[in-house]
Amino acid sequence: MLSEVMSHVINVLMVSSIYVLVALGFALVFSVMRIMNFAHGAIYMIGGFVCYSFWIPLGLGPWVALPLTMVATGLFGLVLEKFCFRPFRKDFEKATIMAIALVIILKTGADLTVGPHGKSMPPLVSGNIHLGSVTFGADRLMVLLIACILLTVLMLFVKKTRFGQAMLAIAQDPDGAALMGINTDRISGFVCAMGCGLAGLAGGLVGSVLVLHVSIGDTMLVKVIGVIILAGIGSIGGVWAGGLAMGALDALGPYFLPNVVSDPLGLALVVLILVIRPQGFFGQEA
Repeated sequence: MLSEVMSHVINVLMVSSIYVLVALGFALVFSVMRIMNFAHGAIYMIGGFVCYSFWIPLGLGPWVALPLTMVATGLFGLVLEKFCFRPFRKDFEKATIMAIALVIILKTGADLTVGPHGKSMPPLVSGNIHLGSVTFGADRLMVLLIACILLTVLMLFVKKTRFGQAMLAIAQDPDGAALMGINTDRISGFVCAMGCGLAGLAGGLVGSVLVLHVSIGDTMLVKVIGVIILAGIGSIGGVWAGGLAMGALDALGPYFLPNVVSDPLGLALVVLILVIRPQGFFGQEA
């Protein structure tokens, strides 16, 4: 019984950490650039397949493939910010259309290169961990640890460094930050690269425990938007609470309810929060 409970806890924390990892990148891009990057889920999907390419066909192994995936998707984020989003920074509608167009382009490209068949990668680490009478998979615990380390480093970077403070300043008042001498183009490029890098790395991590397929980006985008709404638009810290709530529903629901009931639980929670508390847990009205 205790082993099963611990296995559920690890699953909840792992799923939640992945949601938070992707949602934080989405939230930072929105807060700093004022853009709803609907291509974020597609970048997460592309990151999974990029990691697969580095890991399996090229034979680089997980500990080289994961950092390379983060770098590759981060550089892709730089290109997106400069050529796709920067020209429309002050035009929300056109930026949104551009993001939707990117989703179509990335998914079509993935369909043409990968095809409809799923891809799977070996676990990051094999075997189980035994703590007394408690046993759980080492691969899921490793994914959780990596995600938690990245999230901790990210939050410390945002709160403790001058670059992070510049990001927060732009998020609060872009015009005032520009008047104070902050290079908004440079910060925006960095934020987009960081958000895409985190999404790509999350895709690689998920690929080691689940099957990769082209549609996983659509599912993740829905989850991320749900997490942002639960957190509250503009609340970066609230993403943690929103991710934990969404992760708990998605990880525990299938164990206690039929799939037809458990799948929409997260969306049902989002709708309920919008009705009861439109500003989310900690933020502004969605």
